[in-house]
Amino acid sequence: MSEISNYLEKVAFNHNINVIWSGKLSSETPPGCSLHYRNIVMNINWHRPAEVSFQLAHEISHILNGDGTDICFYHATFTGKQSVEYKANTGAIKLLVPFYCQNVPKESINVYDFMESYEVPSYLDNVVKEEVHNYYISNRY
Repeated sequence: MSEISNYLEKVAFNHNINVIWSGKLSSETPPGCSLHYRNIVMNINWHRPAEVSFQLAHEISHILNGDGTDICFYHATFTGKQSVEYKANTGAIKLLVPFYCQNVPKESINVYDFMESYEVPSYLDNVVKEEVHNYYISNRY
């Protein structure tokens, strides 16, 4: 398992969220979560492997946000800034930025490399810029 997956699984564990990795799903089956049971099911066979870290962070965010429905399935397209999915995408970025930026000088960070690394949808570029900025402000780099 990759370092980012380990990091996100620790975040999940620290919030009493169980992550289940399944290799029995179609490559087109998105991950999902149950807020009631605090479980996330991730698809090892996803057709875009680089996106899996963003998906996991997204599903963790659904649970941390206490979204209004019990079962949520990954959906990264733009559905409005007030939507549950947009908020989960924003939360995913907030979870990923500290891992990505740790021990890296501010001058070396490239927001678009971050977005490409985790296949973050392009409509979230301003969110990524803001969160990277906030990371360096709060950590006094």
